Amino acid sequence: MIISKTPLRVSFLGGGTDLPSFYTNNDYGSVISSCIDSFLYVTIKKQNEIFEEKYRLNYSETELVSNLEDIKHPIIRESIKFLEIKEPLYISTIADVPSHTGLGSSSSFTVGLLNALMSFCKKEIESYELAEVAADIEINKLKQALGKQDHYAAAFGGMHSYNFNSDETVNVNKLNISEENSQILSSSLLMFWTDMSRSSQTILNDQDKKNIQNSKILLNMREQVNVFKNLVESQIIDLKSIGELIGEGWEYKKKLSSLITNELINDVYQSALKKGAYGGKVLGAGGGGFLMLVVKPELKNIIIKNVESMGFKYYNFNFESKGTEVTNIY
Repeated sequence: MIISKTPLRVSFLGGGTDLPSFYTNNDYGSVISSCIDSFLYVTIKKQNEIFEEKYRLNYSETELVSNLEDIKHPIIRESIKFLEIKEPLYISTIADVPSHTGLGSSSSFTVGLLNALMSFCKKEIESYELAEVAADIEINKLKQALGKQDHYAAAFGGMHSYNFNSDETVNVNKLNISEENSQILSSSLLMFWTDMSRSSQTILNDQDKKNIQNSKILLNMREQVNVFKNLVESQIIDLKSIGELIGEGWEYKKKLSSLITNELINDVYQSALKKGAYGGKVLGAGGGGFLMLVVKPELKNIIIKNVESMGFKYYNFNFESKGTEVTNIY
């Protein structure tokens, strides 16, 4: 039995510039993100041959099938195909948060699944190749309107900036942030569950269609990545500037699609700003999921109480340095 553990992530700036429709026409896209200590676990073992079905799959649904082509879960089906696995399989998954919440769970699942299947096949794979294969399955084979950033975040872990080049290569750059600044930044971030889940595909499809007309906005969003990088790598971290920069990025992002926000999210966000938050954004594609705010540490309790009074639930997290890993083999 093999168990993989893969982190979820928060994306700070540049989301949308990792879509092929942008970076192939604008030299490159750029995103900055950090993994967090919320995880997705995948368990794999060889299915006992006394069972009638060849594949037993447990996720939000249960599948008992004997033919590979009959597997409904597209990522599982295509991952088994890619590795040409012939053995009968039992695959189960569990996560710390629901799916469709803006923390990159779909890509974390793909990366974690492939990592576990590679271990099952006794094959080794580097983080870069693992991210590439995962992105290829979701974006090219399954024709999903997705960017690449989440696959790389799940594979590498930690806080990185990623450049997605027009020739499909990717530059992975670990941020040179001190442990002190990392702790200060982490302690200033608040995350709230909006109790709204949504399919990122609907939003990203709408955004993808408009990426040519939105290119000027996306170019501005791309440039914010370097500004953020300089702010967090400086000797003295400036939380106010970081919060305002993320807030500016959120204002840009809302212009990309009418589906990215709604009246309640806007009301909660504006109320948090009035209580002293520096800025923030909805994580992932938008439309629900988690709202992240940058605040003065001494105002955390006041802002948590305010946002929870409006119906959003506080979710505690910390940064995570490790990417996907196989944690247990029995």
